[in-house]
Amino acid sequence: MKRVKPTVNIYTVLSRAVEEGAHYGVNRAYKHTDTPSRDTIIYEVEMAVMNALSEVVDYGENHE
Repeated sequence: MKRVKPTVNIYTVLSRAVEEGAHYGVNRAYKHTDTPSRDTIIYEVEMAVMNALSEVVDYGENHE
């Protein structure tokens, strides 16, 4: 029986992680206020996107 290697569509995986992170970050920015600053929104989106990416990407031991 021939073994079949599954393939992963990297673009789809990364795209979903970025999308989920962006949505989470925006929601987080509005968690305690109805009018977060632009900097707060940017910060929360950046953090959430990087966290979502870290769930699907292995950066190795030396990442910051």
